[in-house]
Amino acid sequence: CIELPIKLFKPPFSFVFVANLAPGKNVIYAVKLIEKLVESGLPCTLTILGDGKERHLLENYLGNANAGFVSFLGNQDKEIVKKHYLSSHFLILPSNSEGWPKVVAESMFWGCIPVVTQVSCVPWMLGFGERGFLLEMELKKDLEMLQKVLNSNDLLPEMSKKAMKWSRQFTIDKFASEIKKLL
Repeated sequence: CIELPIKLFKPPFSFVFVANLAPGKNVIYAVKLIEKLVESGLPCTLTILGDGKERHLLENYLGNANAGFVSFLGNQDKEIVKKHYLSSHFLILPSNSEGWPKVVAESMFWGCIPVVTQVSCVPWMLGFGERGFLLEMELKKDLEMLQKVLNSNDLLPEMSKKAMKWSRQFTIDKFASEIKKLL
């Protein structure tokens, strides 16, 4: 398995959003949350990877907001997405629903700490808070939680390491091996 250096969790804190820009993925909520962190004096950046029906809403919001902290890159191939997982501290995905949350697992594989909603099996994936943070979808509460986390970030390197360790047990090779055992 690939051994990665532990990320240094110091400002500016980098967030990545990776999803279809559909109503249920709540990209504007993600932007507003990071915007509030920046306004509170915490240097943060947000990179948005994806495209879809809500692109025009995102572009309108970004055009009307003081959003110099946001980079919107649209759809990208898997190598570019991987590069952003590697260089980002956090995945932010305030989604209304997930089937199998592939993006969450992928981000964890590369050491990104998920900041996500409590949908599907996500709380279990995050070890109920050991490997990531669960959003309540109340801007004030989520802002306070993230401010606390970022202002006392001593536990973040260990959380990133736990996220990597957990996600790396679910590889294609492991899956193939388990299928062979069944056959």
